[in-house]
Order: sequence, then structure tokens, then C-alpha cells
Amino acid sequence: MTSNEFWQKTKAALKLQGDESFAGDLGFEARGFAGTEKIAALLAGKKRAAFSTYAVYAIDNEILPVSGEYYIVKNAEDEAVCAIQIQRVEILPFNEVPWNLAALEGEDENLQEWRERTREALEEEAEIIGYEFREDIKLVFMEFEIVMR
Repeated sequence: MTSNEFWQKTKAALKLQGDESFAGDLGFEARGFAGTEKIAALLAGKKRAAFSTYAVYAIDNEILPVSGEYYIVKNAEDEAVCAIQIQRVEILPFNEVPWNLAALEGEDENLQEWRERTREALEEEAEIIGYEFREDIKLVFMEFEIVMR
């Protein structure tokens, strides 16, 4: 099913009017945890959040996510697998992310593990995209819930 078809199905099921709350597609890149494993964790209820760097939004001239927006999650085959709604968005420095937020990503056993994995991913991203990784780099935290499968 395409993203648009899945959005129309979601909109009808949730009795939503218009498309202003539809923010687009969301995919999980394969960094450490393969993208298919991240989607499996999401569908199992283990993954309830994601972080990205504020720098990426600024470089790409993208609008930050907003609570209440909907995204269609797509798999590696570009198929829609579920719809999520953003519950909370916070911007905070990497070195101040607490375990209660990091744990919502559903990928690590403790904060140290999360910091190591995330630092490695951010350093790689910084090199590719062209920003400087620092311990206090701003992260955009999105907490979400599945609203349609």
C-alpha cells in the first residue's frame, strides 16, 4: 500500500478532516540496528521514540516535527506499515539526554550503551552531511504512538 493510500485509510478510521496534520513519510535508517529490526521493535511496542540532530533539519531547511502530526512509517521496500502520531517533541543537547527518554528508542539496555551507539551514528552522520559533532549538539526528540496498522 502506498503512503497516500495508507494515509487515506488512517484518516477515515480516525475520522480526521483534511490533510494538514499529515507530515509525510518516516523511515528508519540502518545504523547499528537494521531498519527492519527498528520497524519490528516499533510494531512490537518497544520503539516509541526517535532522535535526530537539529543540524539535519537546519541543513535540509526542514520544519521541525510538531506534537499531533501524523507520519506514515515505510519499510525498506517503500511500503507503508503503520501510521504514527507525534506525542511530544523536545530539543535537548546530546550530553543531557536522560535515560527515561533514551530508553523510549527501544534499542539499548542502559544510558551508556545509548550514548556510545548514538555518538557513533552522529559522528558518522556529521562526516557525511558536513556538521561538527560536539557533546552538546542539539537533538530533536520525537515520542510517538502507533495509531493505525
